[in-house]
Amino acid sequence: MSYKNLNPIIKKFIWVVFLYGLTSASFQGFFGIYVKELGYSEAIVGSILSLRRLSVALMAFVITFISGKIGHKRTLLLGLLVVGFSSMTIVMTENIVLMRLISIIFGFGQAAMLTVESPFIYNQADQEERVHAFSLTFAVRNAAFMTGSLFTGMLAERFAVTFGEGAVSIRYALIVISAMSLIAIIPLSRLKPRPSSATKRLNLQELKGFFTIENILFLSYTGIIGLGAGLVVPFFGVYLKYMLDTSESVVGLILSFAQFGTVVGGLCVPMLSNRFGDYKTIVITQLLSIPLLIAIGLPQGIIIVAIAFFLRSSLMNMGQPLIRNISMHVVAEHHRPLMSAMRAMMNNLSRAAGIFIGGYIMANYNYNTPYMFTIALYLIGTMVFYSLFKNDIKKTSNFH
Repeated sequence: MSYKNLNPIIKKFIWVVFLYGLTSASFQGFFGIYVKELGYSEAIVGSILSLRRLSVALMAFVITFISGKIGHKRTLLLGLLVVGFSSMTIVMTENIVLMRLISIIFGFGQAAMLTVESPFIYNQADQEERVHAFSLTFAVRNAAFMTGSLFTGMLAERFAVTFGEGAVSIRYALIVISAMSLIAIIPLSRLKPRPSSATKRLNLQELKGFFTIENILFLSYTGIIGLGAGLVVPFFGVYLKYMLDTSESVVGLILSFAQFGTVVGGLCVPMLSNRFGDYKTIVITQLLSIPLLIAIGLPQGIIIVAIAFFLRSSLMNMGQPLIRNISMHVVAEHHRPLMSAMRAMMNNLSRAAGIFIGGYIMANYNYNTPYMFTIALYLIGTMVFYSLFKNDIKKTSNFH
């Protein structure tokens, strides 16, 4: 199996993932800087970003039932429309109340992509191509993050020449990149997916059967990692600009460099999976990323930080395609949309809490402290994952 042999549906869906990823990258790296440039504190930045995450978490269930009624494709179209328009309108105002309201709407659109994408890919890909399908979509999304981060930083500096430095130049850069996500509607609307019984609505009995001890532990792992990531990841742009005193273009360059590492790592996933097995690959890569977080949290200069960002992004995110595949594999077909929704809920609730706490710590203490908590949470999360799948890890170790 190779990437070029993936079926046409997955290949066409790649374009949707890429165009949608441009907007996500811009906001992940630069929205916090935009709000800071308006004169608000890191705590305000954290409150807006955490609201969006909270919205994604709550809307994940809504999306599950919407997709059961109108199908995966129409749900994805709805999500793209909401993300495209809300991402543009949120930077057209300087009113914090309006930003918070639009952030909640933005979250609905993101929930559509996060909840439906995994079961959509799992259902549209054959068994032997699923790891490659998840790995390629992951790599392409991060290629979009890399492109979006780089272009947003460059556009912000270009607009600064015309409109002056500060929030205005970042605003126009975010609007331009956000508009590009709406182009994804064209390839998505032309897509003709295979029919699937997984789009049927869940009944109450099926909901009860979902909450096994194994599924609860798996979701707990998702929440622990999400909490750790929420403390630092949304503030990477703010951290680079104000802790290391860099320009927007340098922020964009470092973030895009880090995403390039994630792209390379994502494309290597099938090879590592064949060598070590899915479960062992996840444990190894997550543990190796922790020393790099220490290097970022205790910066020794911009070069060291840039290299640490690159390697950390590669390693910590490398297991994501495998985790998504495992999450679809461990449940019955009719539970896949629910598992996807529950993972989105746990991930975004925990990230919302992490963002809120991280913003408060950075505003009232320093930029370094959240990294120490993140390291501890990543260690705990990896231990939970290992304990849950240790039998599978031992089987693959014996096999290899």
